Amino acid sequence: MARENTYNLFIPNVYRISGGFGLRVFLYSAIGIPLLIADAVLLWVLPARMANILTATQGLILLSGAIAYLGLHCLLRKPERMYLWGHEFTHLFVAKLFLRRVHGFHITSRSGGKVVIDRTNVAIDLAPYALPFYNVVALLPVTLISGGPPYARKIYLAVAAFLFSMHLCFSAEGFVDGQPDVRRSGRIFSLAVVLLQLMLWTPILAAPGTLAGFSGLPVFYREWFHSGMDTVLGLSDFLRFLLGQRFL
Repeated sequence: MARENTYNLFIPNVYRISGGFGLRVFLYSAIGIPLLIADAVLLWVLPARMANILTATQGLILLSGAIAYLGLHCLLRKPERMYLWGHEFTHLFVAKLFLRRVHGFHITSRSGGKVVIDRTNVAIDLAPYALPFYNVVALLPVTLISGGPPYARKIYLAVAAFLFSMHLCFSAEGFVDGQPDVRRSGRIFSLAVVLLQLMLWTPILAAPGTLAGFSGLPVFYREWFHSGMDTVLGLSDFLRFLLGQRFL
């Protein structure tokens, strides 16, 4: 199978994209459209919720970490090999969770990455996009030493923003380039699932750098989802008002 950019999931021919997958993509896209609308609502209210748990200084630290990575990505050299290892290892890990038979795992400079398995599914395809691998790796030791000094939380936030920005940039490139992983179930459905998962990860990844920590996550998610529902109800009332004005 020819290389498509740099990071591909290599699978037997029977699972390659063909015209026979048209109905599958259509059905998944039909599910993905309302999910994508829900994503848009949650994304709209997420910054306000995050602002409630982060101080202005913490926000600047996050912004600095993101800018630092964007400078590396756009002006210097993309950490492509580093991302490839995380991407393909996530494929491998999730494939093993589904008891798939793994025939090969390779990372090369010429052909990019490949994981050869007997069969795939949506979770295996989208896992590397929905799971920020290096953020999770950085999160584990921080969880074990929670309650450290304030400067440790600041360092963590900067590193987390740097790694999350890397994940977002490479994942966006995968969607734009049309990687087989995202095309098998349609880009609409894949985008909806990945965006939702990344938003759900955001407060978890930020938690070690906040005063509330992980104990504040249940309240955060509850208030976040309530804000999303209030936004939907407010939009619904606004649309009814417009329609009422239109037909008066």
